[in-house]
Amino acid sequence: MAKQRHSKSRQIPQTPNTSDGFATPKSISRRRFLGSGAAGLGGAFLATTPLGAYAQELEPFIPPPNSLSSGNAGGINTGKPEKDFVEEMRNYVIAISRWAKSYRSDFTIIAMNGLELTEFLEKTLFATRGVAEPARNYLRALDGIMVEAPFYGFDKYGEATNAEETKYILGYLERLKLEGLQYLAVDYTEDRANMDTARAKLKGLDALYYAAPPPGMQLSSLAKVPNTPFGSNPHVIDNIRQAKNFALVLDSSPYGTKEAYVEALAATNYDTLIIDPFHRGTIPLTYDDMKRLRYKKTGTPRNLISYLNIATAETYRYYWQSGWRAGNPEYVSEGNLLARWGEEHHVHYWTREWQSIIFGSENSYLGNIMKLGFDGILMGGIDEYAWWLDY
Repeated sequence: MAKQRHSKSRQIPQTPNTSDGFATPKSISRRRFLGSGAAGLGGAFLATTPLGAYAQELEPFIPPPNSLSSGNAGGINTGKPEKDFVEEMRNYVIAISRWAKSYRSDFTIIAMNGLELTEFLEKTLFATRGVAEPARNYLRALDGIMVEAPFYGFDKYGEATNAEETKYILGYLERLKLEGLQYLAVDYTEDRANMDTARAKLKGLDALYYAAPPPGMQLSSLAKVPNTPFGSNPHVIDNIRQAKNFALVLDSSPYGTKEAYVEALAATNYDTLIIDPFHRGTIPLTYDDMKRLRYKKTGTPRNLISYLNIATAETYRYYWQSGWRAGNPEYVSEGNLLARWGEEHHVHYWTREWQSIIFGSENSYLGNIMKLGFDGILMGGIDEYAWWLDY
């Protein structure tokens, strides 16, 4: 269930060496790209222009044994898998969507963040935001995209998100608005004026909006402001497209018992509830719980979406075994230091072994979610590709 602070990744696609022998740099994450500074950028530019042909040829630097330097400099094996992490994540999401929809064509697939996956950037070092081709197969696999903190709470709860980050997020949403996706936006603020400002800015994108209460980004309780959902209505809601509002509660620990948690959710008029299928991450909801949650306080049906972390192994989940640790099994990697709700490990999400835990059979994580009666999933962990790019 835990999710690290999302790291937008700027991908520089790989291309073969040209006839002049100049190679395009490998994919790097947006964080590393922006952090490289003007000097690094200039060096990369020189190496890929005719000027590089006249530069002094230097002996390659080979780090000494046990060096703390990162990367694969000098041919040293860092242990980083040789994978196209971006494309592997796209293919993974596509496979999940196709499998789920083969059993239920109206099953909703929503990506949590990972905006960069929606586009193939141009094959140039200077690819900029907006200069790209849509990743059509990936987009077809999705019904919606949720973005976190587009206006408030990106760095600190209640504070305005950096203007550049807001521009970055909205730029993606604007370019994708003709793709037929439902947008969902989650801010971290309890100030009504902030909410009204954010909703006004989203008006042209027809996005559903929810402002999560404190503390931080824990998503551990229902919003108290406003005291009724935006656009509250008595209508029957069969899918996310018909919804006028939603609530997002992924950590039910503060509610104490499962009964108290279910009762609190059932007593609301939200059109869509996005929740974890386990109370406190370990106690599964039952079919009777789902029947109680299915109806709004007004008595009409609503939409139920399950959270599913597809790319990190959470140590409190039913699938985690006592002997597991980093490297055992092989697809479990090091611990995630930025986990939001507890211990979790990065995983080789592209492997068949890990993916079979998540989907592909009725006894898989997703298979059980579908059998329980959820109408769709919100996929967390999608930003893991960015961590692997920077590994």
